[in-house]
Amino acid sequence: MAHLCEAAVVTCEDFRLHQRKYGRNFIADYFKRLDVDFDLITRAGCIQDLVRAQPGFDEALFRDLGVSVNLHRVKKIYVVGHEDCGAYAHFQFASRAAELAQHQRDLKDARRIIESKFGGVRVVTLFAELEPGSSDRFVMTEVQ
Repeated sequence: MAHLCEAAVVTCEDFRLHQRKYGRNFIADYFKRLDVDFDLITRAGCIQDLVRAQPGFDEALFRDLGVSVNLHRVKKIYVVGHEDCGAYAHFQFASRAAELAQHQRDLKDARRIIESKFGGVRVVTLFAELEPGSSDRFVMTEVQ
């Protein structure tokens, strides 16, 4: 039997985005404000393996998204990247601007790839930037 769900959220597994021992859960709190019921899919680096076509990892993400789309009937997929992602450390960014530009490119590529795989599903790309002076508080913006 199919279950109806409004959206799927693909995000990094970084602990700062999820349930913290003192109660804050950035991802859950953000989507509660949008009043969205969602499936949560986490991957180290979010969609980095998808846009770089890492064998096995991109297929696993498609499998998980397929469950959300086909079984739970989601019509929207949110892809959430974030600043200071450890899975992006291998890039050794020369500046914050270079880091943000890479994330923007990856999010746009992920949107194109996911939309081509799951026709009729809208993909919304979001980026969580660290609040100035913070190492674990984020501000979410949509990437066009």
